[in-house]
Amino acid sequence: MDERPRERDRVEEAKEEATLRSELSRIREELSFLYKYLDEKKERSEELKKEIASLKQEVKRLKSEVMIKKEEVLKKREELRKLREEIKELRREINDLRSKLGRREPGELKRMLEDLEWTYQTSSLSPEEEKRAVKLVEETRLLVFIAEKVEEKERKLSEKEQRRTQMAEEVRKLVEEIEKLREVIAELRGRLEVLAQRREEVKRGIKEVIEKIATLKRRRNELKERLRDLLKRRREAEEEALARRIEEEVEKLIEKEKELEKIYEKMLEDLKMGKRIKL
Repeated sequence: MDERPRERDRVEEAKEEATLRSELSRIREELSFLYKYLDEKKERSEELKKEIASLKQEVKRLKSEVMIKKEEVLKKREELRKLREEIKELRREINDLRSKLGRREPGELKRMLEDLEWTYQTSSLSPEEEKRAVKLVEETRLLVFIAEKVEEKERKLSEKEQRRTQMAEEVRKLVEEIEKLREVIAELRGRLEVLAQRREEVKRGIKEVIEKIATLKRRRNELKERLRDLLKRRREAEEEALARRIEEEVEKLIEKEKELEKIYEKMLEDLKMGKRIKL
């Protein structure tokens, strides 16, 4: 049998095997790189997920703080409304009382009362003068009482106006704080949107890598199958060649045995005829 075609087949098979093994090696390296890259992408995705969750929690906390401050603003504005009504009422009462005092100031009336009481106590008055003096003292004392009420209400008015100014400032600061919090929330929402977009990009990248890995694994399996088929064919060819060699050796042995059998028979024939046997 001519071995030259078989030798050419073995050379081609060796080349094919080398090509398959080379491509398998390249795929293994690429898969190794992709698995590492995939792990990095998944880790980055998890980091983004945690960062997004943290920012969402912060936005939730800030929104809660805004609600608390808004409720506080509403409460203070209601108190301000009541204060304005009280101030308005106090001013009305003061104006009513002052209308009874005319242009006289409380201090002036007090000095007048002291002078009248001193004059009444130290002067010798006729019954008619004493009657007029008592009446004047009583009228002045009433005016002093009204003046004291005016002073008392003016103190209250001053306190309430201070409280109103203070509360209006507190409301202004709260509104300012709410606006600043809303700005921070808007900024955080912007960051959340950016992070969400980045995470979507990472997830798309992960999907692409997984698809590429799946494609490479399919190609790897195809190459392995081809390599197995190639090795199987080679093994079968080697087994076939071995079987042929054994068969040829057996045939040679049979031929040799036949030749030996002929020699042995001739030796027996020579012995019977008394011939000398040559070894």
